[in-house]
Amino acid sequence: MNAQNDLHVHSNESDGQLSPELLIDAAIGNGVSAIALCDHDTTAGAKRFTQYGRSRGINAISGIELSAKWKGGNCHLLGLNVLSEYEPLEAILRKTRESRDRRNDLILEKLAEMDINISQEQLQSEAGGEVVARPHIALAMLKAGYVCSFREAFDKYLSSSGLAYVDRFRLGPADAVKILREAGAFVVLAHPRQLGFDNEKTGLFDLLIELKKAGLQGVEIYSPDTSGEQIQLYKEMSAALGLAQTGGSDFHAPGLGGREIGYYRPSVPIPKISVPELGM
Repeated sequence: MNAQNDLHVHSNESDGQLSPELLIDAAIGNGVSAIALCDHDTTAGAKRFTQYGRSRGINAISGIELSAKWKGGNCHLLGLNVLSEYEPLEAILRKTRESRDRRNDLILEKLAEMDINISQEQLQSEAGGEVVARPHIALAMLKAGYVCSFREAFDKYLSSSGLAYVDRFRLGPADAVKILREAGAFVVLAHPRQLGFDNEKTGLFDLLIELKKAGLQGVEIYSPDTSGEQIQLYKEMSAALGLAQTGGSDFHAPGLGGREIGYYRPSVPIPKISVPELGM
């Protein structure tokens, strides 16, 4: 069974490894009919992605992934069909990228204090676009032999509980939803399992209610590492609130984390989901 759509992938304009064009080629090779580029904090690859997608006959959707302030795990919002030249959003993105750059410097300083020496040149060699992020630091650490795996770099050093973690600028969740809506986007809560609620229903449902009031339109039901129980819970909550249901591979690079375009688990395709607002 071939996958039908994938509304969450990353290119080398942020922390992915493939160009926007190669993502399109890979999606077509996997039988995907609709795909959304959701790079972190940049729309730099959006025009190339949509233009090349049209030339290849695939529904290529311009998107973005914004991180929001959150007390526990990660709160990420996807803006699908975002207007890539909406200046108020672009101003927020510039501020966010500048904050990332300052954070990267501080992380490298913390790592150096632990005799883990990563240079700016090493870091830049891992980044292909205008966003330089923690995954690039993790890859540099792995290539330099300081860790045995990408996951070890995050778990021990770069995660929110890691030895070298440094926070950065983020909007609050409701504000992130609002700016994406203002930029014409269809807004989806990404991988809700990363919020840290596990299967605790009340907190997640309360957040969905709050975000729907701000303009949230969908929930990413199918995403990597989501259990069958969690998928069922997200389906029930989104249906109760009239929110669309989407799915994404959160693909970054071939072989990384066992993720493949069009699949939310190894060899398990993302089900075909109808989202009329996205031409699906």
